[in-house]
Amino acid sequence: MEEAAPPAAPQYASPRPGAAARAKRFYAEHEAACTVAFFVGGFLFDALFVGRIDEVRGLVQQAVYLSLCALFTGCELRERYGSFVPPAPLKNLWRYHKAATHFMLGTLLNVYTLFYFKSASLSSSFLFLVLLAGLLAINELKPFESSGTTLRMTLFSLCLVSYFTDLVPTLLGSIGALPFLLTIAASTACVFGVAFLIRLGMTNSRDAAARHLLAPYAVVAALFSALYFLRVLPPVPLSLLEIGVYHDVRRDGERFVLTEDRPRWRFWESGDQTFLARPGDRLFVYASVFSPARFHERLHVQWMFKDPASGWGEMDAIPLDISGGRDGGFRGFVAKDRFAPGRWRVRVETSDGRELGRLNLTVVDDASTGERASRELSR
Repeated sequence: MEEAAPPAAPQYASPRPGAAARAKRFYAEHEAACTVAFFVGGFLFDALFVGRIDEVRGLVQQAVYLSLCALFTGCELRERYGSFVPPAPLKNLWRYHKAATHFMLGTLLNVYTLFYFKSASLSSSFLFLVLLAGLLAINELKPFESSGTTLRMTLFSLCLVSYFTDLVPTLLGSIGALPFLLTIAASTACVFGVAFLIRLGMTNSRDAAARHLLAPYAVVAALFSALYFLRVLPPVPLSLLEIGVYHDVRRDGERFVLTEDRPRWRFWESGDQTFLARPGDRLFVYASVFSPARFHERLHVQWMFKDPASGWGEMDAIPLDISGGRDGGFRGFVAKDRFAPGRWRVRVETSDGRELGRLNLTVVDDASTGERASRELSR
């Protein structure tokens, strides 16, 4: 008599992976694309929600992040040379200090890149912005989280100098050589203070702070100094919000009335950049410049003309005094009475010769005598 075969084991469908597991697998399969997406998304988020450059809350948050970055990286350096052991209750948390430093440096680099981008004239500061964007991208790469203290201290030094580049002119209410030198002095004092605290109690490698902190900072400070005196460093905390050329600008109470003849289909132009000139016309340039509260600066509106034979040459430089604090920026205008047909350029420069922005225009003789199709804009 044959034995009955044992019943087959019940077949169970393998459980579907949960949402967390699916997300983890998706990230593993598309890590490069996710890294780029997080980088772009984080930058756009900061661009939308970062406040004014002189906000007290933002300045305090940046100071806290810089202090924590110095603390974490300094303790890591002391741990490497046997002068620091994390307390027992914090050992599990201490393993995340590199990731925390990575996050805070990324946030600071985002903020300072935005401030520099708003303040920079692309024509004069393009290479500096490319360098800064490259460092920002490096910080977002996965290998950075396990990188050495020297790289993190280099980015820390960059953020520290950028912090004082904003803070010192904001407190003094002006820009120029003196505020810049005070910026370098303040950041140098902070770095030497951190180096002193790192070296306390270190007997086996007292030059570690010099190699990992002082040397990277010296490179960053020298780079910023060279860029400043070459007039490439953007003039933070100022930024040019708007510039345009018009047939007339007049003040009416708290607003400015701008008159332009530009056809609506030439939407890419800022005012009458193709300026149809009749006898008696004047060239008006209107500008809006952001600056912190209680800030005073004398800008110069430099007119340049392109001679067909000799190229670009400087013409008039008309001063434009600003006094800051308004969210929409300080508004003002200059006018030019004598001009010839041809290509012109208007550069807005700070008192120390750094360019805030520029505008190109073409003056064309207008032989018509009919009524102009002008319209007025309010600012």
